Amino acid sequence: MIIKTKADWEKERPLLLEGLREFASVMKHRPFQNEQGVRGVSAFALYWFIKQVKPTIVFEVGVWKGFSTWVIQQAAPDAEVFCFDPIFLIEHLLEPRKVGPTYRSARASYSHQDFSCANIQELAAKSPRPLVFFDDHQNKLARLLQARQFGIRDIIFDDNDPSVGSHRTLEEDRMDPQSMAVLEREVDNYEIFPALWDVDALLNDTLRIKVDGMGFPIERELQEIYNEREWHSYVTYIRLPIT
Repeated sequence: MIIKTKADWEKERPLLLEGLREFASVMKHRPFQNEQGVRGVSAFALYWFIKQVKPTIVFEVGVWKGFSTWVIQQAAPDAEVFCFDPIFLIEHLLEPRKVGPTYRSARASYSHQDFSCANIQELAAKSPRPLVFFDDHQNKLARLLQARQFGIRDIIFDDNDPSVGSHRTLEEDRMDPQSMAVLEREVDNYEIFPALWDVDALLNDTLRIKVDGMGFPIERELQEIYNEREWHSYVTYIRLPIT
């Protein structure tokens, strides 16, 4: 398993800055100001990884208001998008004013099924470069193995913080010898998107995020993304080997 280091990310600084400026321009047309889920640099991380992979089909697991669906479609406008979230089972019962603004796309397919129960393998087999984005707060190694079983080699995880608390992360698994052995066997590439600016945030009573950033410039066009820098959620890209 090749783990991407901070030195490796430094080599890509010019491309990252170029991509960040592009993303800032894209964000001017966002459907609403997101207050939950991927925000700031984490939203850019999702955009960045998808642009690098160039998937032909994307499975989004954990949708909520749909902001990440919009990000996915900006990064891969020609890809098919399939969205999975149990909220779609009860969405019609929720009061719009309590939920707030949402984004639902006519170009995406929506299902309340769990990823593990849907016909993912059949859909993925029809597409040359399938990718799955997990933002569902489920144990990540189990999701990784499900993706492999369904023939998906490109995976993005949100909330891969070693101390996130709501689920077991791959960063936790890396500290466990037995789980690490599984990762070494199953994973080719492991890339946690870096903090572009310093982060020191207390997100709740127990979770503190403190990360040294890459010292990116605070340009006027990047100000809104910079302002949300403390929503750092360790967005992680996984590439599985050919089986």
